[in-house]
Amino acid sequence: MLFVPSEAPYHERKVTLLNGPHTVLSPVGYLSGLNTVKECCEDPVIGKFVHKVMYEELLPTLNLPENELLQFAGDVMDRFRNPFVKHFVTSIMLNSFPKFRTRDLPGIKTYLERKGELPAGLVLGLAAICTYYKGGKRGDDDIVPNDDPKIMDLLKDLWATGDVRQVAEGVLGAEFIWDENLNEIPGLTRLLSKALALIQMEGMRKAVECIV
Repeated sequence: MLFVPSEAPYHERKVTLLNGPHTVLSPVGYLSGLNTVKECCEDPVIGKFVHKVMYEELLPTLNLPENELLQFAGDVMDRFRNPFVKHFVTSIMLNSFPKFRTRDLPGIKTYLERKGELPAGLVLGLAAICTYYKGGKRGDDDIVPNDDPKIMDLLKDLWATGDVRQVAEGVLGAEFIWDENLNEIPGLTRLLSKALALIQMEGMRKAVECIV
């Protein structure tokens, strides 16, 4: 048993290193043709994305001792790769925008503050969520996102413009999602626009290859 002055850092660790990667690996993996968390972690390209987000982008934003964080991250990766658990990414993608706000947005802000640049993997994850909410087809299957109707309508209208810059600005500026205007985060609108354009032109897997 571990006695600590506050449970808060350990709750933050769980939300950041377990739930945070889940939220972005799911749309990235799904749009790359994968169906479970285990498949994502074991895929030669998407697995590198998961590792990047976990170890290079989210872990450095936490304030616990590094050895504790590395141990926890390793345990999480073992859980993700558990052959006896078939965790479908489509179930994780329900209400992706609210999940990203609580699980990954704090990491983007802290990473920028500490590193002086934006975390490419997390921003690509947000681009993947935006792309998933565009709908359409994945192979023979319909893409069926599920969220607040107000969010669904917003994404439908933004994608109807055919302009990824407008999609990025509209999503980031949706204060009813974020309680703030994320276009004010330096460089985020540009990087999200770039990621969206790359996914549209080259596909999800190629977009991942460009950052891992």
